[in-house]
Amino acid sequence: MSADARVCPFCGEPPGAGVFCASCGRNLATVEQLPTRAEWEAGGEDAPAAATAGGGRSAQERSAAAAEAFLAAMRAAGSPGLVKLPSGKAKAFGRTPTVEGWIVRPVERDEENLSKGRYVPGLFLSVDGAWHRLENEVRGWGQRDFPQFHHTVDAEAIATPAEGRIVNELAAVLSDHGVGG
Repeated sequence: MSADARVCPFCGEPPGAGVFCASCGRNLATVEQLPTRAEWEAGGEDAPAAATAGGGRSAQERSAAAAEAFLAAMRAAGSPGLVKLPSGKAKAFGRTPTVEGWIVRPVERDEENLSKGRYVPGLFLSVDGAWHRLENEVRGWGQRDFPQFHHTVDAEAIATPAEGRIVNELAAVLSDHGVGG
């Protein structure tokens, strides 16, 4: 995909011909102008300024550097907001392995149609710096406290996301937990 191709501001993929993104299903009717691929990778900044600010590094390298800085800041602050989520299949005696870390991007779901609506997995950064896909399952069908969302983390780590918005999402998590300036 060329750097000047217009993409969905939510997922970074070509949006298709309709009002809804063909990749993620988000409504694009209120978006004034779709960003270019270069702008989206830079996190919404214009491409030349982002290339200068990033020192010419790729989006994946900037994401990896931001994750390292995030982990250092969180460790220095005592790891506020740390969560432990189940990961993988249960082991001997019914013990499910867990992964500790932070939810960087929550799962996006269509609240109107939980069973068959739009579903976009989230992102989870573990304390050891590994990225994982965050999933959730709707539970409690027919119960008074419906819906309940049971979060799980994929056992296998994924590659560092090559998205400019990761830097802003990590900064938002730091801010949410009162860490940093």
